[in-house]
Formats: sequence, C-alpha cells, structure tokens
Amino acid sequence: MSDSHETMRDPSFVGRLLDEARSGRPFALASVLATRGSMPRHASARMALLSDGTWLGTIGGGRVEQQMQERCRRVLAGEESGRLEWMTHEKTGMACGGDALCGVSLWEPDVAEPLLSELSRRLSSEQPFVIAEGWADPTHVAVRLASISELGDDPAAACDVSAWDEASQTYTEPAGPDPKAYVFGGGHVGRALAPVLASVGFRVVVVDDRPGVAVPEDFPAAEQVTCCDLRDLASGGIKATGRDYVVVTTHGHAWDIDVLEQVAPARPAYVGCIGSRGKAAYARKVLKERGVDPDWVDAIHLPIGEPILAVTPPEIAVSIAAEMIRCRAELRPVRPHSSHSGGRG
Repeated sequence: MSDSHETMRDPSFVGRLLDEARSGRPFALASVLATRGSMPRHASARMALLSDGTWLGTIGGGRVEQQMQERCRRVLAGEESGRLEWMTHEKTGMACGGDALCGVSLWEPDVAEPLLSELSRRLSSEQPFVIAEGWADPTHVAVRLASISELGDDPAAACDVSAWDEASQTYTEPAGPDPKAYVFGGGHVGRALAPVLASVGFRVVVVDDRPGVAVPEDFPAAEQVTCCDLRDLASGGIKATGRDYVVVTTHGHAWDIDVLEQVAPARPAYVGCIGSRGKAAYARKVLKERGVDPDWVDAIHLPIGEPILAVTPPEIAVSIAAEMIRCRAELRPVRPHSSHSGGRG
C-alpha cells in the first residue's frame, strides 16, 4: 500500500476532519480519483478547506491544486455545487504532461460525523476494508465503507488497487493499516532510521535482544519496541507479513543471517540487510545452504540502501529510507486511468 499521508487512510488527516464535523462545521474536500501520465500525486490524494480558511493536505501543487482550491472555496461558500472534472494538461498548462480526474464535494457535519467516526474506527483496527465513493451525482457523493467479508461477491471485494470505474462513476480504494517496518537492531543506525521511516508513513517496530538498547523511550517514533532473542523471533511475538518491510542491522553477522532466515517464509514486501559486498556473498551462501529459496535470497537488498556514499548513521538511515520509499512506490497500489474508462473533459 502506498504512503497514506493526507489521504482518507491517514488517521491524522481523518481525525482533523472528524473534529470539524463534531464541531458542527462543514468543509470542502478535493480528491484525486484517477490520473493519466506523469502527475505529482496519484489517486487517493486529498485536500480539504475548513470553515476557518485552513487548508489540510495537498493534491500535488501547481495549477491543478490552484484551480481545485478555487473550486473548494466556491463549494464551501455555496456559490457552486460539487464537481467532477478531468484537469488535463491542456487546461492547466502543466509541463509534466499528465491529467488528473478531480472531484470536489461539500461535507455537511450531520453526514460527515458518523461516516468519519466509522472510518476512524476502522483505521485503528488491523482489518483491511474498502472505501467506495459514488460520483454519479457530484453534489451528493455516496461514500461506503465495508470489510472484505461484508462485500461478498461485490467486485470491490477483489480490489487491491485504487481504481476509477467510468461506467458506474465509482472510485474504490483499499484501506487498512499502513505496513510495518521492522528494524532488527536498535544500534546507531536503527536509532537514526526509526524517526525517518515514521515520518514517511511506516509503522516502525524496533527489535533488539539487548535490554539496554530495546528501550521504548529511546525510540519515540516507533509504534513498538521489543526485546527478544533474535534467533527466536516468535518468542517475542514478532511475525512479519507479506505487506511489511524488514531492515536487518543487528550487532553481528550471525544474528543478521538468523533474522533473514526467520523472515524468509513471510516474503516481506522489502528486505534489506546492512553489510559489505563481502558479507553479502557470505550471507547469501549460508542462507542457501540452510535451504532458503535462492531466488528470494538473491533479491535481498544487501548491501542495503541507495548508493549515495553514506558513511554516518544519519546518512545511512537516509539511504535506507530512500530505497524503501522507492520500493514502496514501485509497489504502489494505484491503477492508472485505464483504456476501458473513458475520460470526462
């Protein structure tokens, strides 16, 4: 799942909107529902205009955002109703050459409060769900929240990417908790890395086998700090999934290899391990000898990080975070506006 920052999957963003609704104040919401070509932000990006003139979020800046801000002002002032339109590069004159399907809707408190309250509740759970928005009538956007089981045979249940369906004028977005980033090793690099990852939308879990290192107060940005045997992660309740990201930077090569072997069955979305090229060759050799799938072993980011000649722990943290951001973007669950969905100009 892509970075949820300033989307309807962002608990902080949703919380601010919920506060407005609970205070009896309406707001205008601009949404990117589909894109074609190169755009600074993709489907799911949101921007809200509050009743006091405060702006929350961004849909990418430039002329698209400028024009959507003006639409939001008019909608909130009651000068025009909700709107759905393709912001093409011909309209905006943007050099990036991309197009965005943008919708602007008015959220009245009596409708917004129960919906946002339920959305906030679902975001705090660990269960995936779907946000479905009907835009056939932009003046009354119908928003539905449903778990996968609740959807049954509904086509939205199979949706694993944000998608716009032109025929039904429906936008569907998978939602749920952001992936966790397990940082195995709370030393200098782990301590520098945790706040960087948290700042870009990862739920950080720090794991170390040293009681003096695995101290929650030393990792304020981490969602969880666990002290357990690195050679028996199950003893600490640590179990990565296929959605999660794993960084291995323990206090020794042997422990690094043991951690890699234990996370291998889960096939995490990203696995990186700190070390030299010499260590990389040795670690891969040992893992293959232990029966770990050779293709998976060869795919480990080892050495870890983007090649920016990083030396200090903060620099190494930046290089690791950059690589993880790139990998997450390559896995981004956003479907470009496809040929079967005709555009509106």
